[in-house]
Amino acid sequence: MKYLILLCCLLCSGIKSNAQLPVKLVEDGPYLQKLEQRLMEGKTDSAKAMTAFRLANFYKKYGNMDLAKQRLQQGISLAKGDNFLVGASKYFEAYLELGVVDFPTIETKINLGDSLLKTVNHFESKKAQSGIWLIRGIIQQLTGNEKGGLEAYINHALPLAIESKDKFTEGNANKFVATSLINAKERKRANEYLKKALHLFKEAPSESEITKLEGILEVTLILAENNIYLEEYPESKMYLDAAHSVLRDYPKSNVFLIYYYPEGVYYEKIGDYEQALKSFNKAIAFQGGIQENFYINRSKFAKFHTLRLMGRNNEAIDVMQDLLKSTILLPADRNSYANLLAEAYAQVGNMQAAYEWSQKYIAISDSLHTAGYKKDMLDMETKYQTAEKEQKINQLQAENKAAELVQKNQSLWVWLLAVGAAVFLLAILYLNDILKNQKRANAFKLKEVEQQQELRVTKAFLEGEDKERQRIAQDLHDGLGGALSGIRMKLSGVQAQVGSSEIENSVDQLDRSIVELRRIAHNMMPANLLRNGLAVALRDLCTALSNHKTRIELQTDGLDQRLNQHYQINIYRIIQELLGNALKHADADHILVQCLQNENQILITVEDNGKGFDLKLAQKSNGMGLGNIQNRVNLMRGTLDYDVMPGEGTIVNIELAV
Repeated sequence: MKYLILLCCLLCSGIKSNAQLPVKLVEDGPYLQKLEQRLMEGKTDSAKAMTAFRLANFYKKYGNMDLAKQRLQQGISLAKGDNFLVGASKYFEAYLELGVVDFPTIETKINLGDSLLKTVNHFESKKAQSGIWLIRGIIQQLTGNEKGGLEAYINHALPLAIESKDKFTEGNANKFVATSLINAKERKRANEYLKKALHLFKEAPSESEITKLEGILEVTLILAENNIYLEEYPESKMYLDAAHSVLRDYPKSNVFLIYYYPEGVYYEKIGDYEQALKSFNKAIAFQGGIQENFYINRSKFAKFHTLRLMGRNNEAIDVMQDLLKSTILLPADRNSYANLLAEAYAQVGNMQAAYEWSQKYIAISDSLHTAGYKKDMLDMETKYQTAEKEQKINQLQAENKAAELVQKNQSLWVWLLAVGAAVFLLAILYLNDILKNQKRANAFKLKEVEQQQELRVTKAFLEGEDKERQRIAQDLHDGLGGALSGIRMKLSGVQAQVGSSEIENSVDQLDRSIVELRRIAHNMMPANLLRNGLAVALRDLCTALSNHKTRIELQTDGLDQRLNQHYQINIYRIIQELLGNALKHADADHILVQCLQNENQILITVEDNGKGFDLKLAQKSNGMGLGNIQNRVNLMRGTLDYDVMPGEGTIVNIELAV
């Protein structure tokens, strides 16, 4: 019976849901609540989407498929437009459908997910890609291609897991490589990968200690079983004891079902058959009589083998008859069991039953042989057709050569003229191609020069505009502002002596005028931008523009105060223009502004929940300051993208190079 691990679930094509065995100690309720809270309070769609996918994973593990599907759909709806999230959603969707949906459907989804994830180069993407290759390997194993499974694990899933820098992901990939090597009877090599996996699981940080402990236990029990077959009994007992020391605190954990099998095999190998039978009986009874389970089936087979060693063949026959009722046995296992049952009947003298089961063994063998024979025939037919085609091609080539030789002998001068004409024509075409390439290169250079010139003109214009704004703001503040303040002081003195209400009104009007003048001067060139930098200026801008109707939320990260002042002013003007558009036209009650710096890249997002607008109409009319925004973005070699959702809001994404 082959050893299969499926992301901590044993599943195979067409099996019933009760054959699935998520490895779990206890339902981790506190962590589920923590994830649900994180999903509800998440500030970005990407964070909420990944949380929803993780919840779907856990709900499947705990058997709540309705909630698993709900959270999966929630994550998919949040992932739209993002290659990483959409790619990850296909991986999680395929994982949820394993054991329920046919393999071709699952492969279609993981292929799409893989193609999207390859476009994203960060650690989380590598984790998801590794998971996709694990699913591919599992499908290969379950369809009988053990070599294909190992190739998927060791050449793809494991290298991607190492690139992800995530110890838990790397440990999981090592575990899958080990199980495939066990099936190939390479148990010593498998031990190396299992020990590596155990070390990584122990070292891996985890928000859920229960999940981490489950991973450690699973690998520990595989190590215990593998060392039994390597006849390393003391080491096997060490792993069994380590697992039991954890399991005794979780008496209802289904991990006992996995534990009892290697424990029973250990006792059988050291000759304690009665103790071995107790362990196998515990495993068989653990799931309340459920037949469709890989671990129960392997315990029944081990019990059958132990009873035969004890000479209790009639009891062994009953166990094997029960085992053969299972609908999830692989054809090769069913074939082997039929042969063993025939031998058991022969040992108790029931030759008729032995003959009947031997015939079933022969029928199954013939069926398997026929399938292999058909494959061999197809292979031979393919080879034959290929050889026949090659023979025809060779014959045609020989005939063509003969015809060419006759033509050469008969019309040598025609052939020479043709060659000369061909050479001449090729020379003309070559020269023409050179000229065209040169023309294209010149046109490209000219266009590049024109673009550079246009950028220089735009840069000079915007920098001149900013300098003029700064000069006017300074003149207004120092000149006109100072003059108005002087007049106000004089009027205040006269008003104190005369006590005229008209003078008092004039003083009030001057106060309002001075405040308005300072506001205009600040808008033209905010002084706090020059003094304190971009982050402070943006915070003051958002605070100043927020009102009782619209709340503006600002998020900044990594902004370098040493950033070129012209760049800071440019970024400030872009966000100021976008906020002005949203406040004037969006009719929104919430606007989110994000301004993030990652080394030499600035990422700007302005998102509102307003009514949206007609982007094409706005671009044609050149309204809403779109031209000014585009010019400033072009100046910084950036990209600008509008995502307008009528009735739902607008998202503006900008990437700038600094």
